[in-house]
Amino acid sequence: MKLSIIVPVYKVRRYLQRCIESILQQTYTDYELILVDDGSPDSCGAICDRYAQECDKVKVIHKKNGGLSSARNAGIAVAQGEYITFVDGDDTVASGTYYYNMRILLSNPDIDILEYPIIEHYESPRSKVISFNPEKISGNDNIFPDWIRRHGYEHCFACNKIYRADMFMFVRYPEGEVFEDTYVTPMLYGSCENIYYSDCGFYYYYDNEESISNSYSFKSQFYLYRNLVTLYKKVRDEYKMHNEANRILLRSLDNLADLFRCSGGEKSEYKKAAEMLRGCRIDLKTLYNMDIQPKSKVKYTLFSLFGAYVHGYLLSKLHKKLC
Repeated sequence: MKLSIIVPVYKVRRYLQRCIESILQQTYTDYELILVDDGSPDSCGAICDRYAQECDKVKVIHKKNGGLSSARNAGIAVAQGEYITFVDGDDTVASGTYYYNMRILLSNPDIDILEYPIIEHYESPRSKVISFNPEKISGNDNIFPDWIRRHGYEHCFACNKIYRADMFMFVRYPEGEVFEDTYVTPMLYGSCENIYYSDCGFYYYYDNEESISNSYSFKSQFYLYRNLVTLYKKVRDEYKMHNEANRILLRSLDNLADLFRCSGGEKSEYKKAAEMLRGCRIDLKTLYNMDIQPKSKVKYTLFSLFGAYVHGYLLSKLHKKLC
């Protein structure tokens, strides 16, 4: 068994058949499809069981609801393949994607992670293609800095990647949290020896209003913000990549402003979030020399002058007035 395809399933009844069919119609055949029914209250469990009865490649796990991380971890625990990949239950994979990319991996067994093209917000006005020139990056000292320079943190998705299964020997997704990809993906890129960026295939990432990534609660947005701040400090302190660190810092500030716009948090929690950037500053000269839009320079001036809390608070208030 070469490839284990893990699909967490929760409240995706309208999309699940589309997802499963896109996998079963792949021309690559040496795989198992693990459908993890994460206690879905709709008919998803029955749909999974029907496919398992019709196709011996399909395995089903029924479990108590524990969230996306828990479902992925359950799939990892039973996976038999030499490689692992993930597909969300409301997304699809283009025909031929696994055939061409598994050929690359089987011809280059030293590759730890292969990343292939993805279309974000597929079939929506916000559609965005993320593609790559085929390239292999080797050496643990090179891979993470290269990933940062590529702005890989802007597409931390677990799903458009194929991993050597042993990458998950000591790694699991953090349960009870969301935006878990922004925690695990940098960890994996920081611990491998060979990466391949592929131009083959496509992962179609659909918009789903009910998905976790579209949740704007304080709790969900806090995890995204915290993981980005952690990445910023790692890039700044461990890798001394100050220009790239500053870009991640600005992205963290945008997340902080989003966090301040969320309801459900106590005042002390908003202050605690801003405290994570205590002592982190970009002086005005550095800010105005950065290659960003002039209006962005004006926006981040608040941070340069007054710090993270004032920046987040005022931007959230301004946003509410404009909306």
